[in-house]
Amino acid sequence: MGLFDVIKRAFKKNPYAGVKKECPNCGAEITLDMERCPKCGVRISSMFKKKCPKCKALNDLTAVVCEKCGYSFARELERAAKRVYKCPICGYKSEAYLTKCPACGTRFG
Repeated sequence: MGLFDVIKRAFKKNPYAGVKKECPNCGAEITLDMERCPKCGVRISSMFKKKCPKCKALNDLTAVVCEKCGYSFARELERAAKRVYKCPICGYKSEAYLTKCPACGTRFG
């Protein structure tokens, strides 16, 4: 991932915008895109972290890559967004919806 990609992602909308949680400090309802809790003033970024699936390090919610090992969280989101279709007979996988399995010939309805 180049510098241009990192900058472009930094200006994208926060993926946690609108995700409602409870403030661990005071119990008030917050959203993860807020900077501070409106009731107690605690910084949201200091209370919520995301764990790297590779090295288990805790990172800021807005981190694009893991601060410890460099794992790309953006790539994980891209992979998760891809839909995969699987033939129920032979298990053939495809990213495109097919009307007939190319491996075993089963027709899909």
